[in-house]
Amino acid sequence: MSKKILILGAGNAQKDLIDYCNSCGLETYGCSYSNTDSAIPLLTHFEQINILDEPEIKEYFVRNNTDSIYSVGSDIAVPVFSQVAEECGAFSFVSKKCADICCNKHLLREALSDSIFNLPYYVCDNISQAQNYNSYPYMLKPVDSQGQRGVYLIRNSEELEKHFDDSLSYSKCGKVILEKYIDGNEVSVNAYVINDDIVFSIISDRESFKNLPGGIIKAHHLPSVYEGTKTANRINDLVKDTISRLKIHNGPVYFQIKVSDGHPYLIEVTPRLDGCHMHKLIKMYCGVDLLDMTVTQLLGYDIKLKKALYINSPIHLEFFCQEPNTQFDEKKYINYVANFKHLYYHTGDNVRKLNGYMEKCGYRIYKSPHKIGLIGGSGFVGSSFKDMYKDKFELVDISRKANVIKDYSEKALENALYGCDSVVILAAKKVNQSEKQSKELYDDNVTVVKNTLSVCSKLGIKNIVFTSTRCVYANNQSTPISEDGIIKPINYYGISKRTAEELCEYYNNNSDMNIKILRLAQIIGKDKNGYMVDKFIESALKGNSLTVYGKSVGKRDYIYIKDVCRAIYLSLQKFDKSGIYNIGSGVGTSSEELAKAVINATGSESEIAVIPDKPEDTSVTYLNVSKAKSELRFSCEYTLQEAINDLIK
Repeated sequence: MSKKILILGAGNAQKDLIDYCNSCGLETYGCSYSNTDSAIPLLTHFEQINILDEPEIKEYFVRNNTDSIYSVGSDIAVPVFSQVAEECGAFSFVSKKCADICCNKHLLREALSDSIFNLPYYVCDNISQAQNYNSYPYMLKPVDSQGQRGVYLIRNSEELEKHFDDSLSYSKCGKVILEKYIDGNEVSVNAYVINDDIVFSIISDRESFKNLPGGIIKAHHLPSVYEGTKTANRINDLVKDTISRLKIHNGPVYFQIKVSDGHPYLIEVTPRLDGCHMHKLIKMYCGVDLLDMTVTQLLGYDIKLKKALYINSPIHLEFFCQEPNTQFDEKKYINYVANFKHLYYHTGDNVRKLNGYMEKCGYRIYKSPHKIGLIGGSGFVGSSFKDMYKDKFELVDISRKANVIKDYSEKALENALYGCDSVVILAAKKVNQSEKQSKELYDDNVTVVKNTLSVCSKLGIKNIVFTSTRCVYANNQSTPISEDGIIKPINYYGISKRTAEELCEYYNNNSDMNIKILRLAQIIGKDKNGYMVDKFIESALKGNSLTVYGKSVGKRDYIYIKDVCRAIYLSLQKFDKSGIYNIGSGVGTSSEELAKAVINATGSESEIAVIPDKPEDTSVTYLNVSKAKSELRFSCEYTLQEAINDLIK
């Protein structure tokens, strides 16, 4: 006779659990306040009962002689299924007391009162009390709601007055909590406990919608940017400390955490499987099946721990989201690349209001970077990138020279990019001084970017790198030049690149794309060194003098092509990053210093001939690369001398 399990809730969050229990041959019973939940048809038995009605849930559990009771993705269900299990002698992962603490932000903060991972907080039930707490900014939250409902970032008293009543309306006990706002990266941790031992724990990066309150989820990413760092050790300390303090003895535990200056702070913790289908992402990433472990232990069987075997590709879970009370259209997501994809709605359905901002309408799991479209991949940078990373990714050279496309029209690009998960935009007309310079000469540089981004938006390709140039910066400004330096393109090529940057920024802000704009320093590499470097190498190899004009006051930032390709590679790995990054050495090199480096590399006996009276470009332009180092983990591996040495070889 099969075992029986009662599942509280029958919505999209509970569907995975219901599907799995059915696949195991379990007899599934379900309860919900509504008789229209999407997963009700999957249940063996269903009865319309509010899952907060503990006496009714208990009566239903006993009447049907059910073996186990559980739910996923619902905070409000945790105290109920914990209490019913306790009272009926069924197995429960945590006590009712622990469940109550985890589902009430006030009780949780009290339980962690002296923890270094806790947040300063203040609890109140009216706006007069709240106005006494002026430690802005802070997060305003109902103490006992779920799903990011009634959560606001408060920066001043006006915002408090605007949002207080709405936040309070979501609290069942009539209280709100004001928590210190942490400005930092979000991460999640999915852990599993067996008899007080944490047998599995994994950190993922949690991406929320920009400019929306309350950390409304957009995507999860594995591996985390903190993997293998000291911060990861501190996050694991937080997990151990919290599980110990709350006396979570068994089962899955889900954490939301924010990291500021390397220190993690606990935002929320719940002793259940999350509602974001993370068990699927984790299983694809390392083979560990948290859903299987949960049901196995819940039914009283021994868990056979499986060794984690990690794939060597980043993998992502992204939600398809729309504003509430809008019509859903399945066609929008048909061409989105995915290893797994599921939609919560059908075409024409009205998107229900839950958090009131951006509602989950489905999700996909996919690897990225995995299959990369190189727009203009037959050029100098593209060819070099293919040489370095052809064995690591599936690279698609989308260019005329590769005979993949005849033009960069939207139709041609859509066909070429179908199935790609990432894109690098390299195609651009370069400066040729023999041509008469004009804006029209470089118009195609903008058109290629415009068409590519339009197609990427249609295909759901969000991991994009656009190679820009130092030429967007004004020459005469203090150095090193940071990303917020003075923008004053020095030529028409720079104008075209800056215009394309603005298109990228538009899509980042309005289409939830993650476009990394790389402003590259002067590249040196085979057959692409700029006039001065080429001339110096040619002269040195012939034993001729290397001519330097003026007093060698002007300085440029030079970067080796191999470092450029590595910067693109690292940018693609940072899926959820977007914005502008300087990519260079961060060092200013004069023409005389460049000449000496060439002579050293070639072993030439050439001399440097200085012509002091001939005009030189005296501008000093080298880049501040601290942002790329901090966010992309990029810094040049080659010094100028090492680059030229390698080039000469």
